[in-house]
Amino acid sequence: MSLKKIIKEYFSYSTSEKRGLLVLALILITVFVLPKILNSDSKPDSVPKKYEKLDSIMAALNSKGKLNKPDLFLFDPNKASADEFKRLGLRDYQTRNILKYRDKGGVFRSKSDFRKIYGIKDDDYNRLKDYISITVIIKKEEVRSIVKKRVQFELFDFDPNTITKAEWERLGVDGRMSNRIIKYLSTGARFKRADDIGKIYGFDSLLLVRLKPFVHIKPLKEENVKIELVDLNMADTSILKTLPGIGKILSNRIVKYKDMLGGYISKSQLLEVYGISEETFQLIENRVCVSPVVLKKISINDCNAKSLGNHPYISRRMSSDIVKYRERVGKFSSVGDLKTKHLLTDSVFKKIQPYLSLE
Repeated sequence: MSLKKIIKEYFSYSTSEKRGLLVLALILITVFVLPKILNSDSKPDSVPKKYEKLDSIMAALNSKGKLNKPDLFLFDPNKASADEFKRLGLRDYQTRNILKYRDKGGVFRSKSDFRKIYGIKDDDYNRLKDYISITVIIKKEEVRSIVKKRVQFELFDFDPNTITKAEWERLGVDGRMSNRIIKYLSTGARFKRADDIGKIYGFDSLLLVRLKPFVHIKPLKEENVKIELVDLNMADTSILKTLPGIGKILSNRIVKYKDMLGGYISKSQLLEVYGISEETFQLIENRVCVSPVVLKKISINDCNAKSLGNHPYISRRMSSDIVKYRERVGKFSSVGDLKTKHLLTDSVFKKIQPYLSLE
């Protein structure tokens, strides 16, 4: 076979094969060549559409005032308007919380009160605290204007020791709290000043701020007050429970502590009873007395370490030292030996002396 025939046989194409090659060539051009031509015409630093959309959203937010640029100036949070808070860089929800707090009668009395508003962050407070200038003085007229929208409340001058449950509710105190106050007063307790109302468990501190300018407590006339004193050395638990602030548990502890001591010699010893606070003691101090009784005494020459150590004023270590000294040296010639022999400190000896004897 000649070379010419061989070349013609291998490199000649039919009509269908030519069409196939043409289609293949077009596909290759589309895949590899056309993208390069198109990319060469585009701008290399063009911004994708998704970023253009984000920019438009941010611009819209700024135009609506959601992202407020701060303009710092002196302001009183009790008087500033919503626009002024926005100028200071606060967001809309923060401004709403401040105005809502004021509408409910809230008052900013110090710079730190501004930080307590829900939504005010440390960064916001630190940025604004040097510009806070509080000059407001709360008076009756201002309190009335603060709560004028709350028509269910009525503010009037009152004595918390004498008004009725219905009058408490007119002042905005709910029924449960009114009952708690009436029950407290029924025990013989008394409000001596306006702040004492806030000591009632659960009383709203914000409500107390509103009511304080209207509180007028009338002084008691001593000649009209007849109080039957409770003798701490003679009273049982049923009598002790009639005292204000003293219930079943504390009355039992008072009697038990009397037995441990050997009798009360002073009203102030009630403060040594577990659970009696200074406030409770003030409530009952003028309603109790201590009668002179024969105290139950401990013989320091006959007692053992355990019985001596059971007294509230003597520790186990002290009682052991006293008994060991007596066994080594002999009986004490006077109760004062416990002090002179340095077996007890001056403060302990002063408290325990009335309860000790030689025999």
